[in-house]
Amino acid sequence: MNDKKQKTILVTGGAGFIGSHLCDRLIGMGNKVICVDSFFSGRKENIKHLLDNKNFTFIKHDIRRPLRLNGEKIERIYNLACPASPVQYQFDPMLTLETNILGVGNMLQLARRLGARFLQTSTSEVYGDPLEHPQKEIYYGNVNTLGERACYDEGKRAAETLCKDYYIEHGVNARIVRIFNTYGPRMMFNDGRVLSNFILQALLNEDITVHGDGEQTRSFMYVDDLTRALVSVMEKDGLDYNPINLGNPDERTIKNMAELVKTKTNSQSRLIYLPFESLHGRIGDPQRRCPDITRAKVLLEWEPAINLEDGLKKTIEDFRNRLKNLPRVLVFSTSYLPICGPAEEAVKNIIDRAQGWEFDIITAKFDSKLASKSHNGREHIYRLGFGNRWDKFLLPVRAAFFARKLSKKYDYQSAWAIMASYGAFAAVIFSWLTRSRTPFLLSVYEGDITEKMTKRGMWLFWIYKIIFRKACRWQVVGKINEQQKAWLEEEKKAQTVKFDGEWDLLAKRTKEMFQELEILSTRSQ
Repeated sequence: MNDKKQKTILVTGGAGFIGSHLCDRLIGMGNKVICVDSFFSGRKENIKHLLDNKNFTFIKHDIRRPLRLNGEKIERIYNLACPASPVQYQFDPMLTLETNILGVGNMLQLARRLGARFLQTSTSEVYGDPLEHPQKEIYYGNVNTLGERACYDEGKRAAETLCKDYYIEHGVNARIVRIFNTYGPRMMFNDGRVLSNFILQALLNEDITVHGDGEQTRSFMYVDDLTRALVSVMEKDGLDYNPINLGNPDERTIKNMAELVKTKTNSQSRLIYLPFESLHGRIGDPQRRCPDITRAKVLLEWEPAINLEDGLKKTIEDFRNRLKNLPRVLVFSTSYLPICGPAEEAVKNIIDRAQGWEFDIITAKFDSKLASKSHNGREHIYRLGFGNRWDKFLLPVRAAFFARKLSKKYDYQSAWAIMASYGAFAAVIFSWLTRSRTPFLLSVYEGDITEKMTKRGMWLFWIYKIIFRKACRWQVVGKINEQQKAWLEEEKKAQTVKFDGEWDLLAKRTKEMFQELEILSTRSQ
C-alpha cells in the first residue's frame, strides 16, 4: 500500500471463494473491511473466522438494490459480487445479468457519492472462444450474445462499459481487471469449475469426467497470487479504466490437468470423456484460454509466484480436510430397505453413486424386527414407529419433528422426499416447522409412465398440489415418451429423466438437483 494508514474498504461478494481470501488479505494489512454478500453463491463458512474480528463487518445485501451506509467513509470498493461458475450463473441468468448491470451501476454510484476508488473484477469470459492467442487486453473477443453463457459474458462486458462511462462522465476512479481461471482453498465442491470437479471426483475415487476430448486448454492461477494483484491494482496511482489481465500464462490441456490431479491425489479414478453436446450449459466452452500478462508485469511489477504443483497441493489438502465432514442430505421416504420396491431400489443406487454426500434417511419402521437406527457407511437410517403397517400414517408428523431435531445437529443444505406420499408430507411439515430453511427435492419413480398414469396425475393434481408447491424442485423418473415429457416440463421446477436402467445417468441427474438445492440454501443463511 502506498498509504500505510488504516483504510475502510468495502468488498462486495466478500463471502465468495475469491472475495473471502481478499477480505483475509485486507484485514491482515490492518484495514477495516465491510463485507457485503447476498449468499447466492457466497457462503457464511468462508468468513466465519472473521466474524469476531473488530475490523470486520458483514452486511447481507443484494447489490441489485442500492446500499445505504450510515456515515461510513469508504475509501475503496472492490466489486466481486456475481456468481462465477457455470452452475451458479446459469441457475438464474436474469439475476446474473442484473447483478452485472444494476448491481455494478449501484456500486459505481456509491463510489461516486463517497469519492471512493473502485475496482471491477471482470473475467476472461469477455474474450469468448478467442481467435487470438494468448489474449491481450486490446482483443475484442469472439462471443455469442445469445449463447447459454451470455448472461455472464455479456453482463461482464456491460459492467466494463459502465466503469468506463462513470470514469469519463462522473470522474469515478474506476479500474478493471479481467480474471482468468483461479483455484485454491474454499472452492465449492459442486460448483462446476473444472479443478474443483476433478479434485472432488479424484478424492472420492469417482470417474473423473473430462468434457470433450480434453485437448482444450486453460491456465490456472492460485488465489493468493490473485488477491495480491487485486490490491496492487487498487493501490497503484495513475491507473485508468483500461483493463488488466490477471492470470497465470502456464497453459495446460484439460486432459493434462485431470491426469495431474489423479496423480497428486493417488486416486483410483478412471478418466472418462463426455461429448459437449451431451452436457447442459457447456455448449460454447472456449477451446483455448491463456492470458497475455505483459500489461500487469509492466504497470504492477506483478506475475504469479505460486506454481501449479504447490497450489494444487494446498487445494487438495483443503478439499481432503473438508471431506471429513461431507454435506448431508435429509431423506424422507415412506419405506426403505430391506423393504424393496422401484423407489427404494432407485434411492439405494443413487446413494451408492453420490459419493460426495452423507444421507440421513427417515422412514417408517413397519417391521418390529428392524433396528430403529442403523448406519452403513454414508447411510444413516432412522426407522420410526411401532413396527406395524400403521406406522406410515403417523410418519408425516413424527418424521417432521424428528428431522427438526436432527437439523439442530447438522446443517442440512438440502432435503429429499421420495414419492408424493407420506414421506413427502413429512418434508412439507418439516419445511413449515423450519420456515423453509432447507429446500427439498421431490423425486417420483413411476416406472412405466403410461398415458393412463399421466392422466391420473392431471386428475389428482389438486391432491398433490400442496406437496408440489412446497417442493423447491421435483424430479419424475420413468419410461417417458416425448409428449409426456413436454407435459411434465411445463412446470419450470421439474426435471424429467427417461430411465432405461442407466443408474449412472440417473445418479448424475439427481446430483445436479442436489447442487441446485445447495445454491438455493445459501439464500436462507
